[in-house]
Amino acid sequence: MSARPWIAPPSNRFCIGLLIAAQVCFVAFHLLPVYTDARGWELVERFVVLLTSRPLPSGRFMIASSSFLMVAILVTVSPFVTSLLRASRPCHLLAVGASGAALLGFGSLILDDFPNYPALWVLLAAMILNFIGLICLPAPRLEPGPDAP
Repeated sequence: MSARPWIAPPSNRFCIGLLIAAQVCFVAFHLLPVYTDARGWELVERFVVLLTSRPLPSGRFMIASSSFLMVAILVTVSPFVTSLLRASRPCHLLAVGASGAALLGFGSLILDDFPNYPALWVLLAAMILNFIGLICLPAPRLEPGPDAP
């Protein structure tokens, strides 16, 4: 039996495939039009302008912008830290919880306020694929400790 550490187990390959598909959708979001005069990458610039303006935007916008930032970080980093997520249960649960919270926070805004923009549907697909990929990632197994005296 030869050990090939660079080849992931089959269940891990499926999860990594979902996480990479989420990255592809996230890149497609940046290239598609969000609305008539702006692409996805220009949405980030508008978030920064609105967040640095006075008075501060509404609470709903603050939830949406923090969820968008969390989605950007999670989708970008998740495929590269699968070994860490498989080794640490707290990291795995934190990533799944953050992905689910971002899906609820920003996904509900997309469904409520922007139903006709294809770029945002692709972003929603990226969030869903990332969440499913993180849930399907095998959680670390706790090893039994020594018997108590």
